[in-house]
Amino acid sequence: MCAQTNTNTQNRDERSEDISNAETVVGWAVFGCLVAGGVGIFKALNMESGKDVLLCLLGSAAAFGIVLYVYLRKS
Repeated sequence: MCAQTNTNTQNRDERSEDISNAETVVGWAVFGCLVAGGVGIFKALNMESGKDVLLCLLGSAAAFGIVLYVYLRKS
């Protein structure tokens, strides 16, 4: 009986560690999308062609959209 309780406790600890690692990875991915969106906006300020500006801003909007999707999906 004691061995089974010990195994259940270890399984719970492993699951909580896996969830913590997954949240860390998602956090870094969200941070990367935010940085990519900011860089796209910054680069769009220095573009000469309207088509290039549109593509940069579209990419930025997509990156920020991914961030919103991840956070709205969590709640």
